[in-house]
Amino acid sequence: MNLWTILFTGLTTGGVSCAAVQGGLLASIIANQKKQEIEEKEKQNKKTNQETLTKIDQLDWLPVAMFLSSKFITHVILGFLLGGLGAVFALNQGTKVALQIFTALFMFATAMNFLDVHPIFRHLAFQPPKFLRKIVKNSTKNQAIFAPAVLGLFSIFIPCGVTQSMEVLAIGSGSAIQGALIMGTFVIGTSPLFALLGIVTAKLTETWREIFNKTAAAILIALAIYSFNAALIVLNSPITIGKMTNAVTWFFSDERFAQKTVENQAIKQVGNLQKVTIEIKNSGYVPKYFKVKKDVPVELTVANGGTYSCASDFVFNEFKIEGFVKAGSSKIFNFTPTEKGKFIFSCSMGMYTGIMEVI
Repeated sequence: MNLWTILFTGLTTGGVSCAAVQGGLLASIIANQKKQEIEEKEKQNKKTNQETLTKIDQLDWLPVAMFLSSKFITHVILGFLLGGLGAVFALNQGTKVALQIFTALFMFATAMNFLDVHPIFRHLAFQPPKFLRKIVKNSTKNQAIFAPAVLGLFSIFIPCGVTQSMEVLAIGSGSAIQGALIMGTFVIGTSPLFALLGIVTAKLTETWREIFNKTAAAILIALAIYSFNAALIVLNSPITIGKMTNAVTWFFSDERFAQKTVENQAIKQVGNLQKVTIEIKNSGYVPKYFKVKKDVPVELTVANGGTYSCASDFVFNEFKIEGFVKAGSSKIFNFTPTEKGKFIFSCSMGMYTGIMEVI
């Protein structure tokens, strides 16, 4: 991929993918910050007038600019390190899942603050160290500068699937400069959507504060539950929404899919070996459901024809399988299922899933 293609990827699928993973966190911090600003002004003036709102408006761009600047700088540094030193700087699966859980909990806590559930949730803002507070004396500007900058730095630890593809490209470039250019160009491409998200969040918080607080809280709770459940799926937890409601079993066992399952059966028996091929598509994995026999070795091929999404990072925890499949390549995994049952495979973020049934 050349830099123009990388920029276009950031402007389109990359921006959407990153916003899905990190957008809730950015909106949480900005909306929470705006809520505190307005409440402080109301305490001082008893009633927020137009002049007060105008002064607050001047800070709308500052947190967005700090977030994007911090994100750009940290990703350029990451690209430099990946291009020069390779995969040693890539995050392992455990770290990614832990940070995904943290993100989900933060979004949930922010929703509780919007709903005024408990005063403890008012203390969610990242506070700068004392020496920075002395440099920037205004407390409102402190928060507008520091918290979004920390979030921009933190964003390298919660990469979306397309960002992970860019990291693989940076590693494959074998050049520190080229790696930095790849990551920097991609982040520039994703910036317009994040800027729009941040400004809209700030404006809505001001204009329709009560309605926005309740609506944002409901959305953040839904995102938090989804993100937390996705992390549990990746960890192969016995407790997930699908397992508790038996929804996954119903979805894949429904008679409507019986014929399709047979048509999509990707298994070839070669001697004492079961060969299975899973294709990575933009919509996820094909097939999403297949059967293998117990105690018979499986050769699993995961093929990526040209997709840049989270599905490229394939995880099958039950059989200790984890690997990033670059666009236009494939990877082979060998294992032997020794227990009957249904086992879930997924992407590293738990957003794309499938089931292998052992009979």
